[in-house]
Amino acid sequence: AVVSTQSTGDAGSGEYHPTAGVRILEFNCNIPNSQPVEVQLWDCGGSPQFESCWPAIARDATALLLVGSAALPATELQFLEMLYLRFGAQHGLKESQCAVILNSMDDATSNSAPVQLTGMLAKLPRETVSMNNAAELPTAFGRILGSALRTQTEEWRKGENQILSVG
Repeated sequence: AVVSTQSTGDAGSGEYHPTAGVRILEFNCNIPNSQPVEVQLWDCGGSPQFESCWPAIARDATALLLVGSAALPATELQFLEMLYLRFGAQHGLKESQCAVILNSMDDATSNSAPVQLTGMLAKLPRETVSMNNAAELPTAFGRILGSALRTQTEEWRKGENQILSVG
């Protein structure tokens, strides 16, 4: 599941435009040091209007990506933390299965001091990318997804070993 909270209004306005409902994309992704994997990405935007649907969307998620501007105001940080709690923590995703991607909007922002993530968000892996540099996003996404898949594989193996040791 991907929760997008990216500011997409006029430059510098910080106006938030959530995805309406849910958008599902399917594609193959190359993971560093691994075989390509098939990804089903659910962009659910985080709009409170669809909050009643969030548990169904989050139920079978393998990973959670929180996407926002690199110039996050405090209110957006609080919103991202709430989304992490609702989509990640409440559904048993480990911190290594969740990440924050910050859009630097332009190359000048990517060279400035990074926003300080606080609270629970500070524990999550994070990537800062420029959406103007198309090569950065797939590489960052691949690293994040690779980490989430390694965690999920370890959990499956632990579960299988427990089942085998019971018998």
